[in-house]
Amino acid sequence: MTAAGIRSLLYISAVQSQSGDGVLSLQSRINIGVLSRDFEVSLAVVGPVTVEGLHRLRVDLGPARVTGGFETSSADRDCERGLRKLMKARFGDTKLNARLQTTIQRNAEAFDAIVVDGLLSWPYRPVGTDVPLAFIPYGQGMAAEGDDVAVADSDLRDPYLLEVCDEVDMLFIRPSLASKLSERGVSMRRLQCSFSHPTGARPTLAEVDFNLTEPRMGFTGYLGDSGNVASLEWFLEEIWPVAQRAIPGVEFHIVGSAPSSDLQQRLARMSRVVLHWSTDDRQLLDQRCRVVVEPLLFETHVDAKLVNAMARGIPTVTTRHATRRAHFRMRSGVVVADSREDMVVAINRLMSDSVFWKQAAREGMVAAREQLPRFELAHCIRRELNRANRAGVAP
Repeated sequence: MTAAGIRSLLYISAVQSQSGDGVLSLQSRINIGVLSRDFEVSLAVVGPVTVEGLHRLRVDLGPARVTGGFETSSADRDCERGLRKLMKARFGDTKLNARLQTTIQRNAEAFDAIVVDGLLSWPYRPVGTDVPLAFIPYGQGMAAEGDDVAVADSDLRDPYLLEVCDEVDMLFIRPSLASKLSERGVSMRRLQCSFSHPTGARPTLAEVDFNLTEPRMGFTGYLGDSGNVASLEWFLEEIWPVAQRAIPGVEFHIVGSAPSSDLQQRLARMSRVVLHWSTDDRQLLDQRCRVVVEPLLFETHVDAKLVNAMARGIPTVTTRHATRRAHFRMRSGVVVADSREDMVVAINRLMSDSVFWKQAAREGMVAAREQLPRFELAHCIRRELNRANRAGVAP
């Protein structure tokens, strides 16, 4: 646990070659973003990664620490035989980086939980520790059908995979793949977490009718989070005054819990701004909001925020800054503004142009709902690690 009393988590993930500048896969990025809500996350990157790549992860995902990219040394050894084919295909060699292994092992006891994401990360897990450990066999783009890399039946019959699965207490994989692993002999005790779904984590899904909405903008987020509040305050200072002048009768509805007394007082003094003290994002639908705004200038869990916003069936407007930090698959479902002026223009158009509105709503829903199973997996990991920490031991 950190000095501030926040629980700390070590996330070990391998470079995903098909994820481009993002370094890690979409599933890995989503996991880190969701876990960051409850843990201070430190990230260890397995495989060849540049200084620029590590910096990109710091900016995009906001971990407390990022390590990886160590040079090779004479202490490096070949990985286990069962992993050599996969490692050779992904990284071009079969050597384990001894410096990264040593760094992880030395610091393992400082963490309250550990996540090992993918088979290539497994050799880097710390040993001889009682810290709860979660294992994701196919986190790097191989989580289920339709992902970056498909999981073939032959992969699930891999003796090395089955041996690893027998060593872990918490195993997380999509339900369809968990069923197949069960058929291969992996015990249900280890697979049970994969069949459970989070409660309250899924965004409210709806088919919104433009004609039933009002000229209202919506924003939702936990108002006890400094990043959320900083983005909201930027919007109130830079965008809201201009939007009021440009859009007759527009209202701004803010949904969130735990706002500070200063924020409450400030919002109460503002014209046509309504604060709904709630954790239920359905308020955006109940209040007939026509547009959702997600400035996302200061938050670290950009992908999670965007997918929840898009999935609701209300067009979402965000900043270019947010899409630079988001995974490329998130970018097709939002209306992106390059400047403050562009954001007001985009909001105004969505308020008045029903054809543009319907297109933006449809594209957002398609992009987001494709990603929701990934978020369900991430929330499942989050919930089980919280449960393990409350119990004080791994289940």
